[in-house]
Amino acid sequence: MERYLINYLKEAAEDDLHKKYIDYFKMELDEYIYNYGEHISSAYRRKQRRSIISYAHDKIQIIIALYMKPYQQSNLKNILSCMWWFPIDMALDADFNLISSMFSPWGKKNIIGDKNLLKLLEYKRCAIRKGVFKDLYDTDFFEKLESQKDKIITQYKKYDFQALFLPTDAHFECKYLIDIFNELKKPSLIFSHGLPGFYSLDIDNRGDYLMVWGEKIKQNYINTGFDPNKIFVSGNPKYSEFDKTKELRNSLENILIIPCSSSMWTQLDWGTPLLIDRSMVILYLYKVQSVLKKIGVKHARFRPHPSIDKNWVHGFLDHDFYEKDEDSLSESCSKATLVIGATSTVFLEALMYGVNYIIFEPKEKNETLARWNLVPPFDGSEQDLEIANTEEELEYLVRNKYQVNVNILHDYMNPLDISVVKNIIS
Repeated sequence: MERYLINYLKEAAEDDLHKKYIDYFKMELDEYIYNYGEHISSAYRRKQRRSIISYAHDKIQIIIALYMKPYQQSNLKNILSCMWWFPIDMALDADFNLISSMFSPWGKKNIIGDKNLLKLLEYKRCAIRKGVFKDLYDTDFFEKLESQKDKIITQYKKYDFQALFLPTDAHFECKYLIDIFNELKKPSLIFSHGLPGFYSLDIDNRGDYLMVWGEKIKQNYINTGFDPNKIFVSGNPKYSEFDKTKELRNSLENILIIPCSSSMWTQLDWGTPLLIDRSMVILYLYKVQSVLKKIGVKHARFRPHPSIDKNWVHGFLDHDFYEKDEDSLSESCSKATLVIGATSTVFLEALMYGVNYIIFEPKEKNETLARWNLVPPFDGSEQDLEIANTEEELEYLVRNKYQVNVNILHDYMNPLDISVVKNIIS
């Protein structure tokens, strides 16, 4: 029996246009169903309130896109990039000229677009922020977007784009652009931005290439069924070589807790919807507090996933014990003397910043508090990595000052190697 509304609509669509755009807008249509509640942070809410600064920033980017031509130089290859974090200096070293689009603009120069596309994207944003499901699930809108493709292809041909850089293929803009670059017969590269909490053929499999941080992540994708020939280890731009002999900070003075993420604002694949109890992030923090108080710890910081409102979480907690972490991730990890957390990219980043990370994932039949199925390295498949699945196991690891073997960092994360990207595009 079909239980997922969006999949039912796609399969029951009367024509290919509707089927295609339901597929394009899967994540955005999901938001009308699953993105609700006080626990969702302001940055992830469907009905966002825009600040004057944010509004002004968007207007500046629109003016740049409409009235200022992107910079071009004959010896540089034009790349359409939706990735604001891709290092400009390394791109220049690889002879790349990064240009963004109205679909996902970044910076204050080199943005491409036109007035008609602007109107369509403004309609989409307004439909999501203020409208109802049928405002986005609209035949007329689908037809206008399909017609706009030919205009975009003509425009992009003038810039002779050599590749498309994307952070994922989950959003409408990414799927739309991948199909445009397929028409242009130019490669699309998806740069995985962390340690996946799940592996699915439905996510990040549309592009020509998937760029990942490390060899173990590549193998996990292959084990899921990805084509090995499309996956390359390109590394993490924030990471540099790590001294294997370096000793991690591993004491109780300044403990940072990374609780499980119990928000689900969209479905990750086309299967039966996963419904999450939002209180699990709070239950996780209470479990950790109980363990730490037995050991004599009287204070800790907590840092939920950015999709969860930390003030909402804090309202349930013991304020004498828990403090909201307000620092940047780099600052927070740099001053922490121990991190305790669930499945998260922060596991790798904490090690990168020289602090031990003890994995605590309460589970039953391989299902976590948040109802996720565990994946490597959090599923116990790494022989040299201890996982605490109960409060008793967590207490044992903390009391005995268990320390992660830093060699795992080299398996899952390498420094950015721009030559890998350059070889694909050359």
